Amino acid sequence: MRGVGSSGGSGSGRREQLIGALIPPVVRRSAPPVPLVAPMLPAFGLPTAVAGSLLLDVSRLDASGRFCARGLLQTLGWGPGHRVDLAVVGDAVVIGGSVTGRQAVGCRGELAVPAAARSLSGLAGDARVVLVAAVDQDVLVVHPHATVLRLLAGHYAQQACEDPR
Repeated sequence: MRGVGSSGGSGSGRREQLIGALIPPVVRRSAPPVPLVAPMLPAFGLPTAVAGSLLLDVSRLDASGRFCARGLLQTLGWGPGHRVDLAVVGDAVVIGGSVTGRQAVGCRGELAVPAAARSLSGLAGDARVVLVAAVDQDVLVVHPHATVLRLLAGHYAQQACEDPR
């Protein structure tokens, strides 16, 4: 049995017939297509503010990577539904307000740190975190508590060396 449109074997003389409904129309373009401009993703970085303009809080990540920080979020002006995006910078997660943000503040004032960002920054599930808000720069930085403990231990060691007693 021969299929539709087959040449009928060698020397049969039958020609292939094209089915019009399956042939795409020829599109002629008079001008090159206009490229679409994608919105720029925000480039978040660590705050450059002076220490007096930073606000601190402590929280704990739940098993899903969410934390609650109503006070800092209210100070930043981030109410429920406010769109945010994030970036991992070293061992910190920097969260900033963004119109095109992939995440939003929850109705109870919670934010989620995605699993990939937790993994890159060394945040384990149920981890304690230190939150730093830089209101002038519209960012919230999530630090593992071990980072702050390490900084304080270094500060205390330096103070002990400088103590003239």
